[in-house]
Amino acid sequence: MDFCTNCGEKLYESSRNCTNCGSRVAKDNQNMSSTLQTRMEIKKYRSKTRLLVGLGSITGLLLVIGVTLMVKDFHKSEPKSNVAATKSIDQTKDKAVENKDQSSHDHHSTEEKSHESSNLSSSDHILPASDKRVMSEEDIANLTKGQLRLARNEIYARHGYVFKSQDLQKYFSSKSWYHTDPSFDGSLNEVEKENVDFIKAREDSL
Repeated sequence: MDFCTNCGEKLYESSRNCTNCGSRVAKDNQNMSSTLQTRMEIKKYRSKTRLLVGLGSITGLLLVIGVTLMVKDFHKSEPKSNVAATKSIDQTKDKAVENKDQSSHDHHSTEEKSHESSNLSSSDHILPASDKRVMSEEDIANLTKGQLRLARNEIYARHGYVFKSQDLQKYFSSKSWYHTDPSFDGSLNEVEKENVDFIKAREDSL
């Protein structure tokens, strides 16, 4: 229903003039109702659009917060107690490996000494022919540094040399062929001299 813009009287849709004051009904008045309805629909649409945009923004914000919290929890460092426990376990493992290595080293050293002692006691001479022929690399290749020292002094021991070193004197005194000769002045034949120098060079290289 339209109204007269001059007196405010109600107008019928088919009226061209106001029945109250006779004023001509303007074209705009005829379309006023439809225009108003259109504006109201536009306003409702805008309100609905704003509501949807607001809800979308809130949803997006909540999603971002949720993802951030998940990432933070994923990269969260281990508790200090767990770190300390892991460190303690690692130290225990390192200590066990260290003890194992030390035990293996001690066992190897003991075994080597036992083997060396066994080899020395199984033969009266380390190098039986060292006073008769020049020794080769093959003759001394498997001798340890300690055995080389004994082999070198064995050349002097054959002549009854009295050793000042207690360990050498004790070792050679256990041999049936060793007889001390205080008069021995250390003189050696050419083969013996060459063997002493050869064995000493090998000792120094180890």
